[in-house]
Amino acid sequence: MDDYERRARLAPGLLALLPVSVALAVLGLSKAPVVVSVLTALSLAGGPVVLAELVRHQGRKVQEVLWASWGGSPTIQKLRLRQDGQNSLQRETWRKAVSFVTGIELPSVRSERANPVKADETIEVAVGQIRSLTRDEVKFPLVRAENRSYGFHRNLYGIRWTGRITGLLVVLGVLMYIVWLANVDHQSALTLVNTLALLSTVACLVIWCVLPSPARMQNAAERYAYELLQAAVVLAAEKAEPAPEGAAQ
Repeated sequence: MDDYERRARLAPGLLALLPVSVALAVLGLSKAPVVVSVLTALSLAGGPVVLAELVRHQGRKVQEVLWASWGGSPTIQKLRLRQDGQNSLQRETWRKAVSFVTGIELPSVRSERANPVKADETIEVAVGQIRSLTRDEVKFPLVRAENRSYGFHRNLYGIRWTGRITGLLVVLGVLMYIVWLANVDHQSALTLVNTLALLSTVACLVIWCVLPSPARMQNAAERYAYELLQAAVVLAAEKAEPAPEGAAQ
């Protein structure tokens, strides 16, 4: 896995499993032979890769739904001429840069209004080329960073119900274990370890109920779109630079 896959895809999946890990660790079960064997088998069988792919799939699904509710991806919205609330000077700068770098003429206002679907498709093709030209993390670190951030928030929101249900089940499991100790095994139930296990798993559940949100995902998408289009301006400036004197023709 590369850095993007670890941070944007694997990390949300591991956060969904965090309540289980916390409960096992606090209750002292993480070193049990059965638990160790299962975790080892999952690791050797490519468990992290499978987990990352499942998270990615859910993130892509929720992205399609939210983009439709937003009226399109933030990058496309920033380049539309018919889009209200845009800085016209900034938009024109981005449009010229994208067209110059990709060689794709972005649609006019008349074209956008006549056929908005085709206009968006044209913009999407151009933006796709800009993405391909800005994959160098050394040259465009902010694009890469914001892309990771957006991927993390998108995938986190995509698996929010998995994280919430897992957290709730673990909390109920810890509660049932405490009740069993008190009523069946006749042991002290509210020990420090059991209390820590309960509080920790409840905290994980609260995090899953609060952290994933469409607003955070949209903010991350807006930041990524801005940095991507700023990178297009940099590419256009580099392309427009005259060749050094003495360079081979």
